[in-house]
Amino acid sequence: MNRTPEKADCPNFIREETIRMHLITKALYWLTLMSCSLLAAAQADTWPAIDALGRRLPMAAQHGVIRKDRYVGVFYFVWHGAHGYDHETPAREDEGVQDKHPGDTVSPYDITQMLAAHPTDPQYGPSHAYHHWGQPAFGYYVSDDEWVIRRHVQMLSDAGVDVLILDATNALIYLPQVTRLLATYAALRREGRSTPAVAFIVNTQPKETVRRLYEAIYAKGLYKELWFYWKGKPLMLCPPEGLSDTTAAFFTCRHSWAWSKGQEWFADGKDKWPWLDHTPQNYGWHEKGRPEEISVAVAEHPISNIGRSFHDGKEPDKLRSGEGLYFAEQWKRAIAVDPEFVFVTGWNEWIAMRFIAKNPNKMLGKVVPPGGSYFVDEYNEEYSRDIEPEKGPLKDNYYYQLVEGIRRYKGSRPVPVAMRDHAIQIDGLFADWNGVGPEFTDDAGDTFHRNHAGYGRIRSYTNTSGRNDIVYAKVAADRRLVSFYVRTAGTLSPSTDSNWMMLYIGTQDTVHAAWEGFQFRARKTVAGEVALEQYTAAGTWKQAGIVKMEVKGNELELGIPKKLLGITGAHFSLDFKWTDNIPDDGDPMHWLDTGDTAPNGRFRYRFIR
Repeated sequence: MNRTPEKADCPNFIREETIRMHLITKALYWLTLMSCSLLAAAQADTWPAIDALGRRLPMAAQHGVIRKDRYVGVFYFVWHGAHGYDHETPAREDEGVQDKHPGDTVSPYDITQMLAAHPTDPQYGPSHAYHHWGQPAFGYYVSDDEWVIRRHVQMLSDAGVDVLILDATNALIYLPQVTRLLATYAALRREGRSTPAVAFIVNTQPKETVRRLYEAIYAKGLYKELWFYWKGKPLMLCPPEGLSDTTAAFFTCRHSWAWSKGQEWFADGKDKWPWLDHTPQNYGWHEKGRPEEISVAVAEHPISNIGRSFHDGKEPDKLRSGEGLYFAEQWKRAIAVDPEFVFVTGWNEWIAMRFIAKNPNKMLGKVVPPGGSYFVDEYNEEYSRDIEPEKGPLKDNYYYQLVEGIRRYKGSRPVPVAMRDHAIQIDGLFADWNGVGPEFTDDAGDTFHRNHAGYGRIRSYTNTSGRNDIVYAKVAADRRLVSFYVRTAGTLSPSTDSNWMMLYIGTQDTVHAAWEGFQFRARKTVAGEVALEQYTAAGTWKQAGIVKMEVKGNELELGIPKKLLGITGAHFSLDFKWTDNIPDDGDPMHWLDTGDTAPNGRFRYRFIR
């Protein structure tokens, strides 16, 4: 008699069912990671932060919501390494990053270091060689370094940047570097990560340059999901004569160049998008009476003698390069005008060519005699326009000033509030965390390792510090405890690892000492206990108590008595941050490039009950 097979009769059925369930479980796992990554980017406007100057990001800024009809673009450069190292050399046929030559043993030429060594007679590199104004926080990188591309996209996405405006103004499109960037962004989106879109700015030989971009990328439909659309078509910033009939029909074109007042190219501003302008900036428009675009710059030019400290109409004698005075004035004007689009200059230019004056020239407000050296666009910390963090006194302050400007312009949402108490048993079972909210997420995949050539004499940069990939966190409170939960993408490494899974906590206590806004931290000690430590006025961490922690697989929970945190009552607010494999040397800049932090950089989560 025929009958439907029972599972007990069919080992193959069991095997197939097991495989099916494994695949479903694996799919759900990756969907969860993708969901965490997307949520992390979506939550970023609710994250507090305090920069190195003690400035706090505005919360629920300006509008209390994110305005979907406002956009921010950032000038972005992909030319590092494409023009030689110790000496300027002709671009490769494909305009890609150049290979190192045996003679490349001196560069990068860092002007900030040269000025420190010889203030009145800096020992520049050869004429036409490219010089760095300072050292990027991620090192003197070249533009096809995927680790750097990933770090940039994470920071820019968290900041709320909608589009990168890629520099093709000198008739070079750097297709290998652009392709690496687009391929990385596309891969990140497939993983559930958020990225800005991409557009280009063209100036020299505009018709030929636009044609090359169109044929290499747009006509082929490559990375279409990454194109930035404006008024229904992909955006192309170029002079109007740069378009053929084909490209004019395909792109929305806006002419973009520097300065507006008295400039022939700007005329009355119709369909003009300056990327740099004197304060108060003019705006470009498409519909009369409706501001479409305005520029916001960190600084202007060593030639115009308008640096980062310029404010109230003058460049001061005593420079204040780290404070962002010019940047703040430009943002103030942009927010008052409230156009549809803000074009920020810029993210990562870093290098400028050394020129020898044939006739008297001006730089830094002084005359450069014939035979003297001058630099256009970038020179040192004061006369540079990069927001990307510096391994120097500027640190990451301009990044958080960018975040502040974007929040005030586009808005940000209120921090979610925990509506009720939850009693958690610290027992390693974790089921009692179900239903606890709000949820706090972090990007999956940001423990990506680095092994790539650097600029000039720097043969390679290696970073294998990424270890436990933090993706998800919660907080719960009851009458006695504040409990914390964290989950990683994979099984947690042994708790005996160095600098393993630390939790930093900042209460609203402003009386007691704090490190980067945190009064407490919880960490595993060499004795195997979990110590709650409090920061002291002496600048050290002192044990305040022992707390309970349980770990299983990729999950961790710990409970801290409210009294140890100085919390009284049912309603309170605290900030918290998880870190793994971060050197314990008191330098928060490690949060940018080492191990993993949740959330990223100086951001922290805020829990309100």
